[in-house]
Amino acid sequence: MKKRILFVDDDRALTRLVQKQLERAGYAVDVACGGRQGLAKYAEGSYDLLAVDQSMPGLEGLDMIRILASRGPLPPTIMVTGAGSERIAVEALKLGISDYVVKDAAGAFLDLLPAVIDRVLERQHLAQENKRMERELAQAQKLEAVGQLAAGIAHEINTPTQYVGDNTRFLQEAFADIDKLLGEFDRLLQAAKDDAVTDELVAEVEAAVRQTDLDYLTDETPKAIRQSLEGVQRVAGIVRAMKEFSHPGSDQKHPVDLNRAIQSTLTVSRNEWKYVADVVTDFDPDLPPVYCLPGFINQAILNVIMNAAQAIGNIAGNGAPGKGTITVRTRRDGDWVEIRISDTGTGIPEEIRPKVFDHFFTTKEVGKGTGQGLSIAYSVVVKKHGGTINFETEPGKGTTFIIRLPITDQSLKAES
Repeated sequence: MKKRILFVDDDRALTRLVQKQLERAGYAVDVACGGRQGLAKYAEGSYDLLAVDQSMPGLEGLDMIRILASRGPLPPTIMVTGAGSERIAVEALKLGISDYVVKDAAGAFLDLLPAVIDRVLERQHLAQENKRMERELAQAQKLEAVGQLAAGIAHEINTPTQYVGDNTRFLQEAFADIDKLLGEFDRLLQAAKDDAVTDELVAEVEAAVRQTDLDYLTDETPKAIRQSLEGVQRVAGIVRAMKEFSHPGSDQKHPVDLNRAIQSTLTVSRNEWKYVADVVTDFDPDLPPVYCLPGFINQAILNVIMNAAQAIGNIAGNGAPGKGTITVRTRRDGDWVEIRISDTGTGIPEEIRPKVFDHFFTTKEVGKGTGQGLSIAYSVVVKKHGGTINFETEPGKGTTFIIRLPITDQSLKAES
């Protein structure tokens, strides 16, 4: 399908020439004479590119573009002008105009315009492809993280369910032994009622008591019950944390208890860090609710925590004894909340620090990571929430990632 272009200029003869030139280049072209007609024409159809002259009576090109931009996203737009002007060029760039063409008296720009349009549309196509690839890679990284979490959570749930099962089997066997012993006591009671208790019967009951090992069952049964309840609570806690962590995505921000959200993230990711690090939390008890997209924030926190665990794991892989430490702190700082995630890992070498948040950058071996974790965290914090993320690091001693989020929704604040 041909790309549709709208060309707007107050010179009717020129619009006809441009229309024929662009149609020969393979485009479907509509023209409008003047800014007002351009607004009306634009409202009638959907265009892949807009080319607008600047100097038009009644409504100049920049003003027309401002009006269209206020109504919704613009397609790629080219500014055409008869006189090169730094002011117009700067204003055009501020509006996000894709390119700038100066008309000349000899009409050479008519030959130039199709090439400029080709270049602008190609840039748009490449940008769309890049965005699609970024979305797909981000989704792949998220699925990879979810897969890791699922395996870890299965392991975390397996341990308490295993001793719940073991204790339940013990209680089942203990109940069978006690039930058998109660039967012997019932025989003894019935004989006592009938005044028929014999030494032989008493000996049989005593043997049953010894065989049942009643003292052992009396000591161990409460322990088995307590351990089983603890196991059930542990499983319930993991399930609750997973439910909170995987909060459905939403386009609307709402108040979130960040301390609880971070604790849920630590719980579901426990299997990722428990073998290499102990986690210390220092949460501000007076931290106010923060307007955010909880699913995205959970993902960003998870990515930083997993990065910290991997940094500590690198030291353990080099033969260092013992575990490292991941410390997570929250504090209020005026209208902002600050989250600090520190690790006692390898630190970040100076030469790679500028690349830490870049897409696809990773120091891991091929197949061991997509290089998207910290990039996604940056996108979530900075682009989706208007926050900041940076780090302090010292090689051989560790790194602290500092996430700052506005407490209130900045878009709502701007509207009020």
